[in-house]
Amino acid sequence: METDKSNLRRVILNSVAQTQADLHFSNQLFLKRRRFDKVIFCGMGGSALAGDLLANLKLKKMTDFSMSVPAWTHRSYGLPADCAENTLLICVSYSGNTEETISAFNEARKKGMEIAGIASGGELEELFERNKIPWVKIPSGIPPRCALGYQFAALVKILVGYGIIPQSSQEKLRLFNGQIDPASIENEAKMFCQKLNHKIPIIYSSEENKTLARIIKIKFNENSKIPAFWNSLPEMNHNEMAGWTKNLGPFSFILLKDKTDLPRIQKRIELTAKLIKKSGLEVEFVEIKGRDPLERMFWTLAFGDWISYHLALFYGVDPTPVEMVEEFKKQLDWK
Repeated sequence: METDKSNLRRVILNSVAQTQADLHFSNQLFLKRRRFDKVIFCGMGGSALAGDLLANLKLKKMTDFSMSVPAWTHRSYGLPADCAENTLLICVSYSGNTEETISAFNEARKKGMEIAGIASGGELEELFERNKIPWVKIPSGIPPRCALGYQFAALVKILVGYGIIPQSSQEKLRLFNGQIDPASIENEAKMFCQKLNHKIPIIYSSEENKTLARIIKIKFNENSKIPAFWNSLPEMNHNEMAGWTKNLGPFSFILLKDKTDLPRIQKRIELTAKLIKKSGLEVEFVEIKGRDPLERMFWTLAFGDWISYHLALFYGVDPTPVEMVEEFKKQLDWK
């Protein structure tokens, strides 16, 4: 397609197959397997999302991917205040040049912390190699937000190496091959995106699926080049929904329905939709499909890719470049 100058459609079609990539684990002999009290994923933008996806699977009680210690994502410079010698830091930067992540790496080195990493190249590749840091190299050449399969598989490889998630996770990921086919989802998503014409999407989900709501929001921002927002239930029932008492703008609500959500959450989602509609606002449901949490996660990611992709084409926008983000980075670097 003429608007899709970088052929992002091809990338989306291959997005789930990324999980099957044969990724090389460099410096694995230098990995120090010991008892850690926490794991911190350091990353920004699309490079921060793989850690969130693993946390999503833990919330969904998928034991193959459940980490044995607390873990969360750090999205800033430096390190969180409670990082110590028994913290495992995993630096993720698709480009390898993310300044916030490099800042975290340098501070962790000063503290003598155990570090692992994921990158496609850049300055971090040089730092990992020079300092004998265990790291996984992933393929380059696509937007970071579209490399979630590579990053997820790389993170699983690292965490298995450190004994933080079970070895069975790699076998589960191998058997996952072909279970979700993005091509089979495209037409449904294409039809769905027609309902979003000149609307600002608001995505709501259960707390357990908040990472998926957040990623769909990001795909609208970066692929469709439109504002979008997200929140989760039950929290938004205690505050945000009061803001929808009146119809004050061109909003369209997307509610993620998951049959594995708690019955009370499912009831909240239905009632939330009813009250929002009563205010004259548009509400659409997305029924998450899949036989287990891993399938449902990647089905939702593919659906979010497609609706944001086809909305970009509808608006006549190339879905790949993020020109304002790149311009910001250039100006930030000006002396």
